[in-house]
Amino acid sequence: MTNQLSIVPLREITPGLVDLESLSSNLDSSLSKLAGMKVFFRSDYSKESVPLENLESSPRTCPYEIRNFSPESRDRKVIGIDSSCALIGETKDGSIFAGRVAVVCATKSKILTYYRAGPFVFYLTMKYLSEEIRNVLPSRAVRAIASDTSLAERYIRIRLERSAQIFSAQTNNDSIILIDGAIRSSVLETKEFSLRQLERTAEGNSNAILGIGKTSCLKVVSNAANLLQSVGKSGNYFDITESVKVFSPSFESRVLVARFSQNSRVFRVDACRTNSEEDCQVLSDLKQNDVMFRGYPETLRLAHHLAVFDSSTISSTRSFLSRKYGLIHIPSDDMRATILGKLV
Repeated sequence: MTNQLSIVPLREITPGLVDLESLSSNLDSSLSKLAGMKVFFRSDYSKESVPLENLESSPRTCPYEIRNFSPESRDRKVIGIDSSCALIGETKDGSIFAGRVAVVCATKSKILTYYRAGPFVFYLTMKYLSEEIRNVLPSRAVRAIASDTSLAERYIRIRLERSAQIFSAQTNNDSIILIDGAIRSSVLETKEFSLRQLERTAEGNSNAILGIGKTSCLKVVSNAANLLQSVGKSGNYFDITESVKVFSPSFESRVLVARFSQNSRVFRVDACRTNSEEDCQVLSDLKQNDVMFRGYPETLRLAHHLAVFDSSTISSTRSFLSRKYGLIHIPSDDMRATILGKLV
């Protein structure tokens, strides 16, 4: 076939079988346009890969104004928050999840302390969800959480992170609260633990909120990051809010791409709309007070590692539940491995 890797010998097409040669010839894949182009392959098949050099053969005209961090920074606390959730079991009525949240604090380029809560165990059934959260979430969101384990995990993570973020905003003044990823509201958050509640609490105590994203699915963000990467300096950023709003008109936070260290990557930074200070000042204070590991806030990096589950923690949680509630273990099998097997 023209564009297909063949691992079995071609054989004569017999009546009743699809002619794959004809099918391929009818598909216009535009592969001829690849000739001579720069490309980076995603070896892990994920969106986490980023090119180590600009894909453009010649630099494009930059449509954004290069802005610098404030030359004067001040001492303030930086608080990084992250969480994780794992599906650990299923019954005929629902699913069992374990969740954990971590908070790491830093100031003056030193880690002060950290807090870790969990694992918290959640048994989510349709009956529980319809009785306990039907008054705080739309009915369609309740049904989605009950029927989709990935959405249930997301709901638990949002609940844990928002709780930690709001508590941090209540108990700290003039600090910077870091969120892993974009700052956006979700249909899975309740009014009590919502982005709006976090914004009001942070604004009342003069706290700033930043969302730090390692990668983005939006081409406009990755293109802007590549342009800033080619500048070759640190302590600068682009404001690309208007470009992002073309694709997401309802997005309310300011969207930046910034580089904190000379030899680091460029990261997406969402600045909350309620921040009272200029973005250049908040970014400068973040760089001054956090520990930048490869240009990424150490508070968020440590919070990630403290929150993530390892196999021993999952095994311990399962053993605890089995002993406490006399659970009857049902043998399980890896359906994918059983059905597909291995060629080598």
